[in-house]
Parts: sequence; C-alpha cells; structure tokens
Amino acid sequence: MAQAALTGGQVLMPDGTFETASVLFDGGTITGISTAELPVDAERIDVSGCIVAPGFIDTHAHGAMGRNFMEGCKEAYSVISRHMAGGGVTSCLATTTSASLEDTLFALQYAASIHRNGEPGIVDILGVHLEGPYVNPAYRGAHMEEFVRQPELSELEAICEAAGTALRVVTLAPEVPGGMEAVRFFGGHGAKVSLGHSGASYEETKQALAAGVCRATHLFSAMAPIHHRRPGTIPALFEQPDVFLEMIVDGEHLHPAIVGMVARQVEAHRPVAITDSADVAGLPDGTYKRWKGMDVVVADGRCQTLSGGLAGSIVRMDQVVDILVRQAGLPLSLALRMASENPARSIGAFDRKGSLETGKDADIVVLNRELSVSLTIGKGHILYDTRANRRL
Repeated sequence: MAQAALTGGQVLMPDGTFETASVLFDGGTITGISTAELPVDAERIDVSGCIVAPGFIDTHAHGAMGRNFMEGCKEAYSVISRHMAGGGVTSCLATTTSASLEDTLFALQYAASIHRNGEPGIVDILGVHLEGPYVNPAYRGAHMEEFVRQPELSELEAICEAAGTALRVVTLAPEVPGGMEAVRFFGGHGAKVSLGHSGASYEETKQALAAGVCRATHLFSAMAPIHHRRPGTIPALFEQPDVFLEMIVDGEHLHPAIVGMVARQVEAHRPVAITDSADVAGLPDGTYKRWKGMDVVVADGRCQTLSGGLAGSIVRMDQVVDILVRQAGLPLSLALRMASENPARSIGAFDRKGSLETGKDADIVVLNRELSVSLTIGKGHILYDTRANRRL
C-alpha cells in the first residue's frame, strides 16, 4: 500500500486521550497523526465513527483454528495469523508448550527464521515465548506431565542456540531445582523471564525477582493462591512496580472483577492482556485433540479437559478488549493500552510498537462502535478488512 491515511476516526493518542484525526502511513511506517489537510496524493480510507488504535500485541498465544505454533510450518503460521488478525492482532509471540527437546528446538528454529526474515501476509512474529517445560509439576495446568522437567545447562544452551535473538520471554517456576540458575541464565541471554506455573513462596518469589524475573505469566492461573499466613507469589509480584502482569481475559480463567481490580490497583503500565489462545480457538463446539496432547472439549465459550479443567482460552483479542470494558468496567483507553502499549513495553518492543506515533510501525486496528474489528493493518498492509470481506 502506498501513502495512505485513515480519516475521520477517533484516534487513541499516546497520552490516552481520543482525538478526531488522520493517521498517515507510508511504506510500513506511520508518517504522521494530523488534523490538518492531507497530502493530495494520499489514499483516503474513511473510518468515520470508528476507533483507531495501535495494533494489538498478544504476548501469549499458542494457536488457533486447529493449528499450533509448535508445528513450525508456514501453513500453521498462516492459519493462526488470519485468525489473530481478525481480532485486531498485528504482532505476537509464538508461544510454545512443554514438549520433548527435539520438538521444542524444531519449533524454536522455525519461529526464529520467521522472526529474522519475516513472512508476507502474516502478523509480525516478534519472537518466541518459551512456556515450559521448566514448570512446577503441581501447577502444570494443561502442560503434559511427561514433558515437565528440571532445567539442565546443556538443554538451556541448546534452546538459546536454536532461538537466538528471537527468544523474547521464558516462563518458568523459579522454585524448582535449578530454577534460580535458569532465571539468571535466560536473563543473561536477553530474554524476559516470567514467573508462571509456579508454587513459589513469597520469599522465593522475592529471590526470583532479585535474580531477574520481570513478568508474571497469566497471573492467578496455575499459580499458588494467596493465604493470609502463606502469601505466596502474588503479593510479592504486586509489590514490585516494574513487573508486568499478564492476565488471561476470557471471562473464564479470571472473573472480570479480579481483572478490573488488578488493573486499577497497579501502575497503569503493568497489566498485560493476553488470550493464551489454544489451537482449538475459532473452532465450533466439539471434542478435539490438541497438538500431540490431550483431548479437550470446546463448549459454551470455554476450552476444558475431559475432566473439566481449563485448557487455554478460545477468545480473540477484540473480545478481550470488550470484556475489559463491558465486564471489568475499565476505561476504553486503558483496555486498549493493555492490549497494545503494555505488551510492547513488557517485551522491549515499545520503540516501534504499541502506540500511534510518527516513525513507528504502521500497526493499526480500527474498531466499530461494538468494539469489533473492522480493519487490521500490519506494517502498512491490510491483514483483515470487513468492509471488502478481504483478508490477506
């Protein structure tokens, strides 16, 4: 797409206010946010009556439409990307699950190649979120027990070699044997270490934070609950003002009142909305087998194991924003920030993602009055467009 301008919409400005303005972009880059006359050669895209916001960033998504990032192939990435773009996502982290070392390295190598070279027509793969296998077995959730293990140096080195600079986030339980050493190792290799699937005590969590943990993976979910004599992980995470807090916002994993409470109580830059979308996201109700994994049932807006436990979510990011506003009662500007700016900050990508500012990537989502996606633009290219029923 040549120089273009989204006109007539309510634009989310970097300060959190909305302003009727035009967003200009050219060659994949935002060239201006303007209320003045547009260049005569700019292609005008009328989005009057709509909300114009930074493209959503999902830092924790496993798959969709029956495909999983662990497959490590073009078709899987394309299918997942189309689903995500329909929910306003323009960038994501390809998220792994606990698996054999062979399968993990294969998935990491493919993700690293996409991160390095790009792939036309898909959302921007900002890197990898390695979730597992170094989690607490008692809090493994939907991770397969046979693949959960303790970190060993040779395996950590192989993972870093396979992923290279694409290794953005690593979720682990610091209290498992070798966990603290793994925190330091991955942090030393440039990854953001996230505490998750963990039963760490308050004291162990404080130690992990001192060692380099800077994120929490799906806060409250697969995590030791708060007890007035054994506070555990959550209060320690809350106390640290520079720790980002992922939350699955699907109305199932967390009650919206809890999501709203967290977002109101902590600093505005900290809450990060995620889907944690499973490979069955977007599929009709039924029973499915996840990637090399368990049988799950999709019904009534939730994904669960045959025994009834939650097994990831099936929401898209536009639905997440809707829940944040209509059920958690948050201001729209904060809800949009939790889906764009905060995720970008949490993985060190805010220099080019997460806000509509001159010089940043032209990653833009246009929402209608019902907060459904009308148009998704990634690096200046249309990824999803309901006006023409066109998806690239």
